[in-house]
Amino acid sequence: MIEKSNNLSLVIPCYNEQDNLPLLFKKLLEIQAKFNEIILVDNGSTDNTSLIIEDFIKNNDSCIKILKIKKNIGYGNGIMSGIRKSSGQIVAWTHADLQTDPQDVVDAYKYFASKKGDPNFILKGKRKKRKFFDNLFTSLMSIVSSIAFNIRLSDINAQPKMFSRDFIKYIDNAPNDFSLDLFILVKAIKMNYAILEYPVMFKNRDYGISKGGGSFIGKIKLTLRTLSYINKLRIALKK
Repeated sequence: MIEKSNNLSLVIPCYNEQDNLPLLFKKLLEIQAKFNEIILVDNGSTDNTSLIIEDFIKNNDSCIKILKIKKNIGYGNGIMSGIRKSSGQIVAWTHADLQTDPQDVVDAYKYFASKKGDPNFILKGKRKKRKFFDNLFTSLMSIVSSIAFNIRLSDINAQPKMFSRDFIKYIDNAPNDFSLDLFILVKAIKMNYAILEYPVMFKNRDYGISKGGGSFIGKIKLTLRTLSYINKLRIALKK
C-alpha cells in the first residue's frame, strides 16, 4: 500500500474529460503520496469518464477515489460535493483539463503550510503566461467584481483553491455554477480571511473544450452569468 499524507485532500471535477484522463492519472500517480485522498468527481459526464476512472482505480494502488453525480447541475455543485466528501484538514481543488498542472497543488501546499502561524487565510493560484485576450477578460471581470463588492480581487477563476477545513462551514450555501470561485473569495474576505496568491503556469488544453468560457462566445455567456450572480450575491450579503 502507498504511504499517504493525512492532511491534504484534493478535489478534481471531471465533466466529459475522457481524453484528458490518461495524462491526468500519470501526473497524479507521481504526486499521490502528498495527499490523504484525491477525489475525482464525475460531474454527470455523458462520455466514458466514469468508466475510465473506475477501471483505473480497480487496477492501481492509489489514494484516488471516485464520486459519481448522476446529473450535471453545475461546476460549483461538482466541486462542493467533492469537498463535502473530503476528510483532510486542508482541502484543495483544481481542474481535470491540466491547464494547471497538479504538481502546482503540491507546490502551493508547501507555501500554504509555511503560513500556519498567520491569521486565517485561503490560497489561490495566480496564472502566468496566458494569452493577451484571456488576461484582458480576467482583468475586466476582476475590476467589475472588485467595484461591486468594494474589495480587491484578481484572477478570480485561477486554480488551485486551498483552505483549511474550518472554512467549509462558511460556504455550505455555495452556488452550483461557475460563480463558485467568486463566491469563495468574497465570502473569505467578508469573514476576514486573507487571500494569498501562488504563481502557477497556465497552458492550453490538449483535449476537449473548456467548460468555463474558453471560446469568445463562451466568455460572453460566462460574463453575463457572472454579472447576474454578482447582483444576486450583493443582495444576499446585505441580508
